[in-house]
Amino acid sequence: MNMQSIQTILLSIVVVLFVAISPGVTAQTMKIAVPATGAEKNSLISEETGRAPYYLLFDEKGHFIEAMKNPAKDQADGISRTVASLLSANNVTIIIAQAIGDKMKQALTAHNIKFVNNGGAADDSVKTFLQGQ
Repeated sequence: MNMQSIQTILLSIVVVLFVAISPGVTAQTMKIAVPATGAEKNSLISEETGRAPYYLLFDEKGHFIEAMKNPAKDQADGISRTVASLLSANNVTIIIAQAIGDKMKQALTAHNIKFVNNGGAADDSVKTFLQGQ
């Protein structure tokens, strides 16, 4: 085998490994969470981010994906960490909320989740946010 063949094989292996271990890099998309009072896409944004009954998930085009029940809404403490971990596990990159406290801001920042303040209906707030991008 000559040196050029070895280099070609090594380059091919590197490319295959890169694609295999980093699919999220090439397919990185925005996923938006909204703490809401109900499970419908047009539910009102909850006044309490950590204790919201639901988190509504939207894609980067504003399409409603799903509603998740908030397992932390009745927790005594550690709510911010639980919520931030839940959102991170669901690949959320942005949260649109009416009010975000300091503990929640810290927890979201630790999970690389950006936050935006807005109120009203969840789907309208998502569309407004996306139009401003």
